[in-house]
Amino acid sequence: RPFRLIAKRSYFFRKFGGLYMIKEQKNEVIEKDYFHDLQEIKEAIRTNQNKAMVVVNSAMIMTYYEIGTIINKRKTWGSKYIKNLANDLKYYGKGYSERNLQRMVFFSKTFKKYEILPQVGAQIPWSTLVTVIMAKSSTHEEILWYINETHKNGWSRSMVLNQIAMAS
Repeated sequence: RPFRLIAKRSYFFRKFGGLYMIKEQKNEVIEKDYFHDLQEIKEAIRTNQNKAMVVVNSAMIMTYYEIGTIINKRKTWGSKYIKNLANDLKYYGKGYSERNLQRMVFFSKTFKKYEILPQVGAQIPWSTLVTVIMAKSSTHEEILWYINETHKNGWSRSMVLNQIAMAS
């Protein structure tokens, strides 16, 4: 920690002569500048982490949409197509479970690509989008309304659940 070293230097100068007051004023300036710089750096990190999360979430949702579209072209009901895919994709992470692949299928059936790409839907967390908004809304218009309101108002998952419960 730089402040411990600065404090030790101040003590050193105080102990050995009259330079203490000059050195102490420099230390206050250094500490003030340091804290200011630290706050700026923290803010830059937070801002860019949030931007990165939005970009990653959007890319993930578009990937899920594409996967759902591919599955919809090939699968036949009664086959083990989705189960086999889930098994073969498990090395890519938990996001490709059989249940989540089924959600991707539902997601790609529900929306046209033009509704998702420019829409704020790509900025809402996947779990909120499919397990709350899509699962609990009865019409396509209602889904789009909740997506827009969630983004506009910054609703969390629990707030979306409350809004849907109050509307029922």
